[in-house]
Amino acid sequence: MAGRPPTPTHLKLVKGNPGKRALNKQEPDPDYIQDLTPPEWLSKAAKDIWNEIAPKLAKAKMLTEVDICMLAKGCTAISQYQRAVKCVGADLVTSHVDKDGNVSGESVNPWYIVQSMAFKQAMAVFQQFGMSPAARTRIAINPQGDLFDNGNKVASYIK
Repeated sequence: MAGRPPTPTHLKLVKGNPGKRALNKQEPDPDYIQDLTPPEWLSKAAKDIWNEIAPKLAKAKMLTEVDICMLAKGCTAISQYQRAVKCVGADLVTSHVDKDGNVSGESVNPWYIVQSMAFKQAMAVFQQFGMSPAARTRIAINPQGDLFDNGNKVASYIK
């Protein structure tokens, strides 16, 4: 089982560094995304989800150039989830009927399994983007720029 994810450097600067571990002065600071065009390889349904979510993440300054692939995966998972929900309908269990019309057994609707897997995938991706109330409590926006420029950026976090 994995431990807690590492605390981003900018959070250590704001909240303190109780473990006294060395700060990462070379933590990546990718540029915010400017072009919100969805990747070409996404399905139409996933592109529709991208076009709904990407502008909101960009406005919240939570979407950088290196996040494109992760967001695309999340949009694909949501589109697969939506399709599976439609295909499952109310039939979580499917009956197997023999040639005489007798029910010979039942099994879980395969679309329900797809629905469940897609939901888990979407949740894993979108929690990283702070897209649930609980996940947002663990997100802090890192303004673009040098965190270590004589403490100027540190002060802006505290204000």
